[in-house]
Amino acid sequence: MNRHLAAGLLGAGVSALLPVCLAAQTLELTASPATATIYRVKAQDNSLVALGAGAAKFKLEKNDPNTIVVRQEGFRDVRRSFPKDVDYKDKKFTIFLTKRIVEVAALPYDAMIFVNGESRGQRQIEVEVDEGGSATVELRKTGFAALKRVYRWEKGSTEYPPARDRFELLDRRVSVMAAPSGSEIFVGETKLGDGDADVVVSRGGCTTVRVQKAGWSPTERQYCNKEGLPEPPASDRVALAGRVVAVNAPAGARIFVNQKQAGTGSFSVKVPDGGCVKVHVEQSGFVSWDQEFCSQDNAPVPPLEQAVELVTDDSYAASVASDQANVNITVEVSPKLNEVQAWKLLASIVLGSFDVLENSDSQTGYLRTAWQTKSWKDLGVVVRTRIIVKRQSDSPLRYVVKIVSERNKDGIYSLTEDEAFVAWDRLLNTYKDVISEMQARLK
Repeated sequence: MNRHLAAGLLGAGVSALLPVCLAAQTLELTASPATATIYRVKAQDNSLVALGAGAAKFKLEKNDPNTIVVRQEGFRDVRRSFPKDVDYKDKKFTIFLTKRIVEVAALPYDAMIFVNGESRGQRQIEVEVDEGGSATVELRKTGFAALKRVYRWEKGSTEYPPARDRFELLDRRVSVMAAPSGSEIFVGETKLGDGDADVVVSRGGCTTVRVQKAGWSPTERQYCNKEGLPEPPASDRVALAGRVVAVNAPAGARIFVNQKQAGTGSFSVKVPDGGCVKVHVEQSGFVSWDQEFCSQDNAPVPPLEQAVELVTDDSYAASVASDQANVNITVEVSPKLNEVQAWKLLASIVLGSFDVLENSDSQTGYLRTAWQTKSWKDLGVVVRTRIIVKRQSDSPLRYVVKIVSERNKDGIYSLTEDEAFVAWDRLLNTYKDVISEMQARLK
């Protein structure tokens, strides 16, 4: 056989037994986002060699894993290898960065960072947000108002969560517990809760909390979050003390608390813890009303409301308002009458309305009757009346006449104790014309 032919046949046989040797391949790589940088990883030391930003040509090398890294600040790196012995029909590849990374730093350092409700540590962490997803980050510490932020990355959007973010707890939080049960907690006009509530105190400011419950005296507590002032407590218990009674009387009735007028018609009476108050209600033409409320152990619990119904005072129907009651009235005697005549006439007029003269002295010109009383026992009302006459001058002859009209006070029935009576600006009908008669007949 021809030597050259034999050599050719031998060569063909050998080549059929060897693997196909691929020619060197070059891939076209594109990064998304386009600002990302594409790096080759050197096999010798794993160092990175930049190939380009956004796009690069990547030549596959023999005896190399042909690994690339796509990197962009704020994203999780993507690493990919292209084996040399693969025949890449499509030489174009797009590498997508699909995980956004937010570096979260937190103050104070001992505050706990939570991601989607799970504790992740303190000071600084990385938060991963998938494309089309979200992550909720919350910073918590006892005594501080929690700080929460939600990072979202809409699918296909180029609006990304921030690469870095800083959390700092500045506002304080006070956990307020109120007593008794059912107490309401307010800040201003905003109700925060029943029994307990978290109160936020902004940095540099103060917050006033009001705890209230029907029938109790409200209590206020102020918390401040300012430099130079004590820090607000992490928790506080506010207990109501003292009672409140809503006294509802007829319109126009005057309400007195411990002898001082407090209101008209209706008034919220505060009863201090451990103490008592006396409430007095009065209105012209009606019998006054009195009641004592106490906030003490073993004392009846004051009611939430007290309706006051005043009973008509029959003494008003039997009397008239008069500017002559308890006032000195001058009566001038006509020159036609001498002193003896005038005195007899004066005494006669007095005895026409009063039964007993307690003191009568014509020489000094002084006369005083005994008290005459009229009672309405079912109402506990007593009115007493007397008349006093004094000679004022001899020439011309004048007398000063005073009708003393008094009424018992505070349900006191004693007729002998002056302290039980007060001046009354009315005259019983029986005595309303006495002075007018004197002035007419002595004229």
